[in-house]
Amino acid sequence: MTRQEKAAARALRKKNRIRDGQTAVAWLYAAPALLVISVFIIIPFIMSTAYSFTDKMLVARAGRPVSFVGLANYVKMFESAAVRQAFGNTFMYALLVVPALIVLATLLALLVNRKIRGVSVFRTIYFSPQVVTMTVVAVIWSFIFSPSSDGFMNSLLGLFGIPPQTWLKDPNLALGSIAVMYIWQALGLQMVIVLGGLQYIPEELYEAGYMDGCNVLQKFWHITIPMLKNTLVYVLVSNTIYALRLFTQVFVLTNGGPKGSTNTVVYTLYTAGFTNSQVGYSSAISVVFFLIVLAISLLQNRFLGKEE
Repeated sequence: MTRQEKAAARALRKKNRIRDGQTAVAWLYAAPALLVISVFIIIPFIMSTAYSFTDKMLVARAGRPVSFVGLANYVKMFESAAVRQAFGNTFMYALLVVPALIVLATLLALLVNRKIRGVSVFRTIYFSPQVVTMTVVAVIWSFIFSPSSDGFMNSLLGLFGIPPQTWLKDPNLALGSIAVMYIWQALGLQMVIVLGGLQYIPEELYEAGYMDGCNVLQKFWHITIPMLKNTLVYVLVSNTIYALRLFTQVFVLTNGGPKGSTNTVVYTLYTAGFTNSQVGYSSAISVVFFLIVLAISLLQNRFLGKEE
């Protein structure tokens, strides 16, 4: 072996030692997070998957051990009209919330991205609902959607001669009312995310568009939207996942009513597991819900990983 080959071999061994040491340090720093993920996510999901094939109850029945039931819980879930309604309500809620959030967040971000005096005040005002917990928001909006004639929303309608509405007690209005409440609470954060994307767009692109004779709409469509692609995809996917997890508002305001019009997947599995003590059945619903969220997450990675 020549001197050059020996030097190259020593350099390679040194590089491997450094890499191995960096890997060990990386695992060491990641260990606390991995422990938390394992204890609160991975292990519970494995247990839920196992329970979904059994008739396990929340409170063990005397003299009746847990038994294997195969796909019975999944068959029961897909045959249940209430579960089908819950899936339908959940996806309808996502269709109401997600497009509205994307459009409104983009418009607000464009508004507060302008260099005008006092713009930071508007940013603070728009973001402020985000710091309030959803439980408190739900209580506040329960007064806003009061069915009495002197409720806030009904008072506004009265100014235009529209009769009072029952809002959360009306099967046709309850889900939409909850969607409006969530949009109000979540809009500020989505605006900040889109605003961050806007501020990374080079000003030279707009100057080039101006030199080419583009008007405001053309610059928005051909410059702003393409440059915001990854940001908007993130807002789309993350809010879709949040919408599918709808629970707190339903639990606080409607308990799934009226007539099941606000019943959702998460509220259904909660009721099955903690109210009816059917842990096995509830676990089957949670597994299906997890697979839906996983599919959306994979789509997120696919779209965000694409480069133009």
